[in-house]
Amino acid sequence: MRAVSTAPSPSTSVYVHPDADRMAACNRVFGRYMVVEDIYPGLARRFSTLGVQRFAEIGGGRGPIAQILAGVGVATVVVDSDEQMLAEAPRPSVRGDLRALPLLDASVDGVAAVNCLYFLDDPLVGIREAWRVLAPSGTFVASSPSRWNDAELEGVDPSWGTPSTFDAEDSAALVASVFGDIEVEQWSMVAFELPDRHAIADYLHAFNVPDWEAKAEQLDAPMTITKSGAQVWTTRR
Repeated sequence: MRAVSTAPSPSTSVYVHPDADRMAACNRVFGRYMVVEDIYPGLARRFSTLGVQRFAEIGGGRGPIAQILAGVGVATVVVDSDEQMLAEAPRPSVRGDLRALPLLDASVDGVAAVNCLYFLDDPLVGIREAWRVLAPSGTFVASSPSRWNDAELEGVDPSWGTPSTFDAEDSAALVASVFGDIEVEQWSMVAFELPDRHAIADYLHAFNVPDWEAKAEQLDAPMTITKSGAQVWTTRR
C-alpha cells in the first residue's frame, strides 16, 4: 500500500513528550491497527535514490529515516529537543532547536522535517535553518498533516479543522517562499482500522483527544481513520 504520514493534526504549538500510558497506547495503535506503510521508509528510499550521503533528520525524535539510511551507509544525524526520544535514535544524535540547528552551514545534502514544523510559532525560521545547513543541490522535504486530518473525528476532537502554523494547506507556500521551486505530494486514505471500542479508546488517547475515554464510548465500532496531508520536496539552488 502507498505510504502515508500517520501523525495527528497538532492541538498545541508546544511539543510535550507523551507520558507512559499515552506512549503505550501509541505503540498498540501503530503495532495493531495501522493498515498502510508509514511515511518513513518511502522517504528514506527517495533520499537513497537521490544519492544523499550526508543526511539530517530535524525534529526527528527516534530518527526513523536516519535509522534506515544509516543501514545503507549514509552518514546521518538526528536533531530533536526531546532527550527521551533521542535516547532511542541512531547515533550521532544531538539535542537542539529547529530554530537554531546545531549543524554547520552546507554540511549535509539531505534534510527531512517530518511532522515537526507546526510546533514553531514561525515555521519559516525552521525552514531557513534547513536551507542553511543544506549544501547547494541538497534535497529538503517537509511533511505535515492536513488541518482536516482524521476526518472521522470531526465533532470528536475539538482541534479538528483548526489551522496550525504549518499544515498541508499552507506548507507548500511556506517552503516555496524560502527555497523557490517545489514538488508537492498530497495523500488521503484510510490508514487505521479500529475493530472495537478498546481500539478506538487507544487511538483517541494516542492522538491526545481530550476526554478520550468518554468519547470512545460514544463512537460505533468498527471504525476507520482517514489520514490526509502533504509532503513538500525541494532543492537548494
